Amino acid sequence: MISRLRIINPLFLRLLLLVLIPLLPIQAQRIHVNPDTRMKAVFLMNFTKYISWTSLDTVEIFNIGVYGFDDILLPLRQMSKERAASGQTINVERVSNVEEIEACEILFVPIEQSEAFHALRPDIPPENILVVGESLGFATSDGAINFIKRDGKIKLEINRAALAEARLTASSHLLKLAILVGEEDELYHD
Repeated sequence: MISRLRIINPLFLRLLLLVLIPLLPIQAQRIHVNPDTRMKAVFLMNFTKYISWTSLDTVEIFNIGVYGFDDILLPLRQMSKERAASGQTINVERVSNVEEIEACEILFVPIEQSEAFHALRPDIPPENILVVGESLGFATSDGAINFIKRDGKIKLEINRAALAEARLTASSHLLKLAILVGEEDELYHD
């Protein structure tokens, strides 16, 4: 009886593994992502439609970089696969240096990386990179768009002067959704 258990036990384990291994990708997709993080990922993907890049007439692959590591990478990569199925190629990568950032059309800077990015910002050319953050004052210091939370919802702060400096243009639809920042001085010059 004991010898039979030794034979059945390894065989049973192998069968069990053969059944469970194909289920691993399904389990990986069920990883919980904060709804706010998912909403920010949706915004980042939609910026590809509502922001115009002057230099993107012939770009085949659109690059979105995440400075450092953040939970937003998972939903961004999932959404980029869905866009690839519809014909738009979007590459999502974690970036950590100026050379990698220069290859991006959109750069997201998580709140945890704001100070490190601020020190690196003077080395990054301002043209043709939409820099998006999520820390207090980001759209008036280091980027053009900032995610904020108001009344329990994710909102956008947009700095049109920073967009212009980067040679980017936001659609009127996107601007209607946003809180415009960095324009207080202009109010007194009219």
